[in-house]
Amino acid sequence: MSLRVKLHLLIAALTLVLVATMVALFVGDTRRSVGEEITASSRIAQQLLSRLILVGAQDGLDDLAEYLRGLGRVRSNDIVLYDAGGRPLYHSPEPTYKAGRSAPDWFARRVQPTPQTRSIEVGDGGRLVIRSEASRAVLDGWDDMKRLLGVALALFAAVNVIVYVVVGRAVAPFERILRGLREMERGDFHVRLPALRGREAGAMGAAFNHMAAAIETSLEARREAAESAARLAAQRALTGALHARIEEERRALARELHDELGQQVTAIRSLAIAIAGRAEDDAAMRNAVQALTATANQLYDSMHAMVPRLRPLALDSLGLVDAVADLVDDWRLRTTGIRYETALAPLADEPGDAVRIGAYRIVQEALSNALRHARPSRVQVRIAVEHGALAIAVADDGIGLPQAPEHAGRFGLRGMRERAEALGGHLQIASAPGAGCTVQARIPLEQPEPPR
Repeated sequence: MSLRVKLHLLIAALTLVLVATMVALFVGDTRRSVGEEITASSRIAQQLLSRLILVGAQDGLDDLAEYLRGLGRVRSNDIVLYDAGGRPLYHSPEPTYKAGRSAPDWFARRVQPTPQTRSIEVGDGGRLVIRSEASRAVLDGWDDMKRLLGVALALFAAVNVIVYVVVGRAVAPFERILRGLREMERGDFHVRLPALRGREAGAMGAAFNHMAAAIETSLEARREAAESAARLAAQRALTGALHARIEEERRALARELHDELGQQVTAIRSLAIAIAGRAEDDAAMRNAVQALTATANQLYDSMHAMVPRLRPLALDSLGLVDAVADLVDDWRLRTTGIRYETALAPLADEPGDAVRIGAYRIVQEALSNALRHARPSRVQVRIAVEHGALAIAVADDGIGLPQAPEHAGRFGLRGMRERAEALGGHLQIASAPGAGCTVQARIPLEQPEPPR
């Protein structure tokens, strides 16, 4: 049911209540008026007839009956004259006022008072009976009420027509607002309302337009955010694929260095030793062979130093925790004056290769940055599993990082962040000049399947 119909029905109901109240009041007034008229008329008729009977007491009943016939009907009274035997000698004629008409029974029952009857003894055994009769007064009240109802119904119809038109004009702006809301419900967020009549409707229309504009802006922002998220996800996937490809290339390069170049350097050393055994008398040749042997040894040591950097062998043979411990021990042997503290919790299940490599490279880069640039006296490394994610923390008490540490020239920090994000995690760097630095990363252990 529309607001217009509701308001119209409400006003119609109030109008009907008002008309019903007026009718009830009118019926009550009519009942009192008829009662007063009947009482007064009956009293006057009784006094008049009593006086006539006293004056004409010497006359007989027949003379009195003749007198009453000449008197005719007395309004609101029925008069009957009985002789000594109880036979009626006279009865009032039917009323001529509004003859042939009567008020409805339901109306008469509500306004007609209790009939009054008086009996007067006349002469020798005669009796004059006066009974109140209010049908004409009731009919007058009914006619008055019909006129009142006619006026009330005409007024009711006029008021309802006026109200229907006025309410229709008043709620027309709200119906326009409702249509706008329905259009927005169907997904048309470009809809705007014109200037609406009325202070409330105008304010609601302006609020509607602001809301529609805000929703449209929000949807545009969400669309742009979704596109940005999709681009970021694609970039992260590409970064992860690049890191995986780089690791594969590093693994292949480490295998080639270890297998091929290692064998060739070993062969060179063996040949140099053989030549040295045959050139014992040639000092120049012996010096050249010794230089060749030293160069081969240096090349061999350099190769063995490069292989772990390309692909940490301990990561494949020992696992992530032991590989990180081996990495810290290696730095401990190569540096002095620095205290290393580790908190490496054993992992119940070894994570996948991508998580192992990513976590190891983050720890490796964080340690390298701290030991090369921060001049620390203490370095802490922590690895643990927390809420289904691998938590990594590398902290030092060095000189800290400058402001905006990931600007140009800080590719290591940017690379750590990209590695963590490519694995669906995140990396945080907390540092201040002179207050040390803490690198924290969280990497989910459950990784999505790579796209095919």
